[in-house]
Amino acid sequence: MSDFSLEGALNQKILPAIIFDTEESVLPVAETLLRAGLYIMEIPFRTGVAEKAIIAIRKRFPEMYVGAGTLLSAGQVQTAVNSGAQFGLSPAFNQTVCNEAKHLHLPFIPGVMTPSEIEFANELGYTILKLFPAEQAGGTGFLKAIQGPYEQLAVKFIPMGGVSIDNIKPYLELKNVIAVGGSWMVTKQLMATKDYKKIEKNVIEALQKTQG
Repeated sequence: MSDFSLEGALNQKILPAIIFDTEESVLPVAETLLRAGLYIMEIPFRTGVAEKAIIAIRKRFPEMYVGAGTLLSAGQVQTAVNSGAQFGLSPAFNQTVCNEAKHLHLPFIPGVMTPSEIEFANELGYTILKLFPAEQAGGTGFLKAIQGPYEQLAVKFIPMGGVSIDNIKPYLELKNVIAVGGSWMVTKQLMATKDYKKIEKNVIEALQKTQG
């Protein structure tokens, strides 16, 4: 799936956000996701390992579609592109970050939380938006409420923040949701204990929730 577009990769409807604390976990986790059948992942820029993790995964597993998350500055966008990230995300709508991503031709998903932010992002040409923090912003109720008014914009959302295996089904049933994301599939504890079987089980369970 290395030649997938962003929208094509999101057809799997699941986007795991994986915060690596050590380089040791990087390749085993990526291999586990692929074994479970998932070909897309986000690596948030919350630790110093993120850049090296993207480089390592892109080199070892070119079939994995790798995104850089939590991009809060133009400099981080540049670093993400240099590391080989194929798309980027931010938790909020930051026009400076969005402009840098456009300048560097990085497919980008800005975060939004309000109708105003949705409209501003769409004016810049973004049709895939991250709703963050999804549950705290109103969850499925919020997404249902904005579905009618913004249907003409054809925007799609990736709810993240408070999303788990227990509530992804209602999100995925909404017409304006393209995928759901979160860190519950690959937690720091599971990586610390090298419980790759549990990670694989979590990913398979999440993928099964997207069916039907």
